[in-house]
Amino acid sequence: MTGPVVPPSLARRIVLRHLPRILRAGLDPDGLYGRVPVMLARDAGAVDAGLGEAVLAWIAQGPARDIHDDLPEMAAGTAPRGPRALLRRVLRLRSDGREERPSEVHPSEARTLVGLLDGFAAAHDSVTVREIADAVLVLTASPADRSAAARLAASMWRELPRIDESAAILRLLDMAEEFDDDDDSFVSAEAGRHGLLPLPVPEDARAEVLRRAWVEAIDAAIADLRVQARALALGLSALAVGETECYYGTEGIGSAALRFGEAALGPVERRARAAERRRAELAAARKTAETPGSAAPAPADEPDAGVPEGHVLVCPAIGATGSGKGRDVTKGYEKSIAKPLPLVPTPDLVRVRRRLLYEFPQAGGAVDFVLCDLVGKPFVRLGHLLIVGPPGSGKSRFVRRLGEELGTGVFRVDGSNDAGASFGGTERRWYSAEPARPFMAVNRFLQANPLVLVDEVDKAPTRSDYGRLWDGMISFLEPETAARFPDPCVQAELDLSWVSVVATANVDWNLPAPLLDRLRRIEFPHPGPEHLEALLPALLAQAAAERGTDPRWVQGLTGEEVRVLRRAWRGGSVRRLRRMLDVLLRHREQAAVRH
Repeated sequence: MTGPVVPPSLARRIVLRHLPRILRAGLDPDGLYGRVPVMLARDAGAVDAGLGEAVLAWIAQGPARDIHDDLPEMAAGTAPRGPRALLRRVLRLRSDGREERPSEVHPSEARTLVGLLDGFAAAHDSVTVREIADAVLVLTASPADRSAAARLAASMWRELPRIDESAAILRLLDMAEEFDDDDDSFVSAEAGRHGLLPLPVPEDARAEVLRRAWVEAIDAAIADLRVQARALALGLSALAVGETECYYGTEGIGSAALRFGEAALGPVERRARAAERRRAELAAARKTAETPGSAAPAPADEPDAGVPEGHVLVCPAIGATGSGKGRDVTKGYEKSIAKPLPLVPTPDLVRVRRRLLYEFPQAGGAVDFVLCDLVGKPFVRLGHLLIVGPPGSGKSRFVRRLGEELGTGVFRVDGSNDAGASFGGTERRWYSAEPARPFMAVNRFLQANPLVLVDEVDKAPTRSDYGRLWDGMISFLEPETAARFPDPCVQAELDLSWVSVVATANVDWNLPAPLLDRLRRIEFPHPGPEHLEALLPALLAQAAAERGTDPRWVQGLTGEEVRVLRRAWRGGSVRRLRRMLDVLLRHREQAAVRH
């Protein structure tokens, strides 16, 4: 018989109400439009009736319409008994004209209210009122307010250790009192709907089962909120020092900080979870091996003995967690698992340079920058590059031709369309699970050192619901991490340290600093009119190849044709020049047919 299940949303709601005020205000998904403002008004009124009235006046201005709708009911005395009684009293004082507030100011804006609360906290040395002021600020401040971000970041880091205190208190509490707080009818309604009410008496046999269900759900909610609290503190710190990511509409400082912090901590948390899973698997295997009469678990695939020189064992084995999962993942990857793969040796760089300059005469500096890193190296390893240049300058084609001349495969990732989390691989439990993109490149070309082209990385989506592409890339740009990358699909540590990531972008001002710090930046300029005649031979060869014609049979342009192109093209986009050349060639072919 299946035991009771406590919904995660219910456990989270209960944990939130026991967290410090600033954490609840920043982590409650309803935020300004939920129950947090009522909680703040109640707490402020408990300290001073006038402060409670001031918070209610701020609520009545409309920051939370659902709360505003409750105010007449509170004032009429028809609201349920409990914490709202204090709010009714405060409103009654206001309607009776009695002055029980610390000042004559009735704030209509959050800043005024925060100033009022700060003044009271300073005059009365009240930590509680100071916390209420911080909570109001995290609900209402703009992400561009660096002074507010600095203040909130300091408070947030200071409050993080109190999460463990809240967890300890929750474990001691009788859960029955959690349903006696009428400021949140969601809790009791959800508990009743899932069969968690009425609570059994301690002697009831069901009591212990229900208690375990609550403990597990509460512990999971605490763990999740602990991670989110760190992300919120990190995001506020970033905003305080001038991190200016784009904000969505009227997004508040808490929402923006949490989004930024989760995106930054996402790769770290994924690595930590992967490492934890690995430790658990090793512990289980060790326990099995130490059990008398038990056989050691057989590896999924026995690696070849030794790794030849010039080869890398990218994937030594594959995890077999779950029934049939290991076999499903290996489909199409059999040649890359437990088999050393060759490294592409460095070719004649003089020849490579000459060929690249033939096609990209304007990019001599970029060509030399890339190839100088290969001088003296026996195998191709470019490091990680960011090629920045205007649209149409030929950046993507340059990377493809670079790979062709070096002899490495080029695996293209569309930066504007790639799902962020998929770059680092997706969890095996999903139906659409895939390994990390660099390992897919290794498997496609059966090389340990292919190139991964992340095209138009500056156009990558910035939503962090499923992880951003930028964050997924960062984990591959650290040599130590890339050499032992925990792929969530393969469930093994992969050696992807020889894979070179090359990104292209039109601009780099919108890319996150951690990504820019790990990429070597190269300027890729537009060609000028002085490069026209140098560009034409390569463009004619491309046009002939696309028409299925041997380039040797394509006649070069006449002097008149070159002059026509020179008048129409004054430098800039190579794509535009190519379109002009196609028109010229079609005109030439039509003229030949007529004659």
